[in-house]
Amino acid sequence: MRKYASSSSRDETGGEYELSDDITQQGLLPGVKDPNLWTVKCRIGEEKQTAIMMMRKFIALQYSDEPLQIKSIVAKEGLKGYVYVESFKQTHVKAAITGVGNLRMGLWQQQMVPIKEMTDVLKVVKETVALKPKSWVRLKRGVYKDDLAQVDYVEPSMNSVHLKLIPRVDYTKLRGCTLFSSLQDQGEKRKKFRRPPQKLFDVDAIRAIGGEVTSDGDFLIFEGNRYSRKGFLFKTFVMSAIITEGVKPTLSELEKFEDQPEGMDIELVPESRGKVDKQHSLAPGDIVEVAEGELIHLQGKVMTVDGNKVTIMPKHEDLKEPLEFPSHELRKHFNMGDHVKVIAGRYEGDTGLIVRVEDHYVVLFSDLTMHELKVRPQDLQLCTEMSSGVDSMGQFQFGDLVMLDPQTVGIIVRLERESFSVLNMHGKVVNVKQNAVTQKKNTRNAVALDAEQNNIQVRDIVKVIDGQHSGRQGEVKHLYRSYAFLYSKMMTDNGGMFVVRSRHVVLAGGSRPSNTTTVMGGFAPMSPRLSSPQHPSSGGGDRGGGGGGQGRGRGRARRDMELIGQTVRICQGPYKGYIGMVKDATESTARVELHSSCKTISVDRSRLNPVGGPTRGGASTSYGRTPMYGSQTPMYGAGSRTPMYGSQTPQYEGGRTPHYGSQTPLHDDGSRTPGRTGAWDPTNPNTPSRPDDFDYRFDDATPSPQGYGAATPNPATPGYVSADSPADHSGPFTPQTPGTAGMYGSETTYSPYQPTPSPQGSYQATPSPAGYQPAPSPAGYQATPSPAGYQATPSPAGYQATPSPLGFSPMTPGAPSPGGFNPQTPGASLDQGGTDWQTVDITVRIRETHEDPDLIHQRGVIRSQSGGMCSVYLSEADKMVNVMGEHLEPEAPAKNDKVKVILGEDREATGTLINIDGQDGIVRMDLDAQLKILQLRFLGKLGQKD
Repeated sequence: MRKYASSSSRDETGGEYELSDDITQQGLLPGVKDPNLWTVKCRIGEEKQTAIMMMRKFIALQYSDEPLQIKSIVAKEGLKGYVYVESFKQTHVKAAITGVGNLRMGLWQQQMVPIKEMTDVLKVVKETVALKPKSWVRLKRGVYKDDLAQVDYVEPSMNSVHLKLIPRVDYTKLRGCTLFSSLQDQGEKRKKFRRPPQKLFDVDAIRAIGGEVTSDGDFLIFEGNRYSRKGFLFKTFVMSAIITEGVKPTLSELEKFEDQPEGMDIELVPESRGKVDKQHSLAPGDIVEVAEGELIHLQGKVMTVDGNKVTIMPKHEDLKEPLEFPSHELRKHFNMGDHVKVIAGRYEGDTGLIVRVEDHYVVLFSDLTMHELKVRPQDLQLCTEMSSGVDSMGQFQFGDLVMLDPQTVGIIVRLERESFSVLNMHGKVVNVKQNAVTQKKNTRNAVALDAEQNNIQVRDIVKVIDGQHSGRQGEVKHLYRSYAFLYSKMMTDNGGMFVVRSRHVVLAGGSRPSNTTTVMGGFAPMSPRLSSPQHPSSGGGDRGGGGGGQGRGRGRARRDMELIGQTVRICQGPYKGYIGMVKDATESTARVELHSSCKTISVDRSRLNPVGGPTRGGASTSYGRTPMYGSQTPMYGAGSRTPMYGSQTPQYEGGRTPHYGSQTPLHDDGSRTPGRTGAWDPTNPNTPSRPDDFDYRFDDATPSPQGYGAATPNPATPGYVSADSPADHSGPFTPQTPGTAGMYGSETTYSPYQPTPSPQGSYQATPSPAGYQPAPSPAGYQATPSPAGYQATPSPAGYQATPSPLGFSPMTPGAPSPGGFNPQTPGASLDQGGTDWQTVDITVRIRETHEDPDLIHQRGVIRSQSGGMCSVYLSEADKMVNVMGEHLEPEAPAKNDKVKVILGEDREATGTLINIDGQDGIVRMDLDAQLKILQLRFLGKLGQKD
């Protein structure tokens, strides 16, 4: 108040004389009684966040006992590592920044800004752009606001510019004698001013309304304005009335200038006048055409570019030598069908196929959004790659689900240079700025219910049954609450994206739920683990006969037991070429678990082809399958080895008396003692399943139903033996230890050592010379000797005691042996059949599984990816081919190669492989130049961009 009071008193003493603006502004400058500015060191890159943090701290403490004493904090644009704090004392600054991590380095030292330099801190220096003739500007205000204009000439001394623009003349306003005749109607109300439309000056129309037009040389004069004979307005404006920065004419605006005969001033005349400093976008490889001179219309290919001198190889039978032209004499030439990339303008970065070529623009069909784009030829360039769909900042890409506000989400369907086109959840396309999009939503694990209560998730194929898009079929891209964003190749609007309610779709190949599913064992999704043969937990047919699993089972008429358990290949649809195992099947549909992604999908049976022979159900075990684990053929096959287990007679035939009937107890859950008591719980009197510690998943590709029960014949899950199995002599394969037959692929090895009883659970509780050591095997699990099963004591039905061809000396009890089939570490090898690793710009090799022998072992670079299909550019053949992802494998990078992360948290990041240490690689990341140690299988070699 003292400052303004003193300035007011000075005004009174000055009388009627007003002080100049400069003197008035001097009174607002800071003085010794004002707060000082202190520079404080800050963490680089966190200046703005620190200022916001300090503001929040000030607000939080302003009503406390110890409020902050600082006045303001300034994070200046362009100044890295420092912020300005305004305060009366340095102690106030220290107290304010205490506890702020970003300002920790500036806690002990702050430097005061001199008073004379304080104003320079907030001084904004605007760069003045030197206007040149023929450059484009826009008007700020008046009737010509936002109109495009072309600079005719500039008068710096007068601070003015002479512009050429399209006039806005009101041809409805009467003038001259026609105006007096209209004034006779005095009751006419005054019309509201309306902005006249843009139109070239029409002399006849002006004279028709009573206007007077005079001539001044080559110009026409009307109401003090000068118009050219072609209809353009030439007028002088002050420099402050125009916008000079960031002016980019649209195609429609340029057409209004160029469609007239005077349009030659834009394209040809300025160039012919010697404007050699005009920037051009010609590059080696471009196809050009001579626009003027003796060789006009001559076409050629650009060889070299040296400033404004361009050397081309002409396409003419008589011209064999390269020719040199000034750049302004050439223009780009395109043909229909050329694949081009937009290198400037509104659609910069987009790619597409040319569908029409006009005189001043080219129409191309966008690869990404499937829209028609009109682009100037000089803004195009021939290319082979497709647009990645990533914005200029690298944060968003085509198809991302983003938050528009806390209640609304949308999917990006179009990327422009400064904005996005987003299809929101309500089906409307809105244009938003980049800063208006808050964050991306990850819906990879989202699940919703369709109209028939089937679970749908991302990448499922669904069919729309209700609403605007009824009848369409598409792939689920994103799920958000009750909305599903789908993609269809048959739809051209919005890049093939559309949104529907999840209850308006049905899963392709899904089933309608039935109330009798539990009783009748109907078609219902099951967990791959709980539906294994060792878990006959649901369905009434788990105790069925051994023939086909339907003996006494109830409600199994609709299930096809012959197809269940088979390995099949999908021959049609979006998953064409994928291999999987049938988990469940009906007359029309099968549930297939894909080997590549461990994902279970529903597929029409007509789209399946068996890979191997059928695996039938019944009492046969999976031990006789070929091949077993690796190359052991067969391992436990009871029918293919001669002799099988020596001269044991009888062994499995049903003539043994008693056969299965005298096992006591058989299914009494509470009285089996000791059963298979675990070594970790010796007090347990029941027969528990094997502990969960051995719940491993092995290469059990085509299991058959086990035991007597016709349980769901899915892959057996080791460690979950059903307590309801009558004999459990056909248990699952689990990691074996030495002493198990077939572990070493040989049955003739003689061991002089006697087997010893195992302390491990899940096996015999009493010592037996014929018992198997700590590994599950068909050698009998019952503790009580019984002639019905596999006895724990030597008998004609069991295995011989050592020494025998089957006995091996025990090693560490319970430890997996290096032979046989050891459990694999999950994720220890790259799943080449999956598509999670595939990304653009990496070098790959086509595998032997590809159908075309000419492409096998060829190397190429992935240019684009859509679903499971990859577009691969083969450099040797110089062509682009489409290959399913399962037929590709990444090329291992070498030292000093440019690499791209294809798996893990850093996926899509790029860097340089500077060293290799065993199975790991040391990579210097391009983003932050940091060193990271990544597994080599997580890295793909970057290919050369043509």
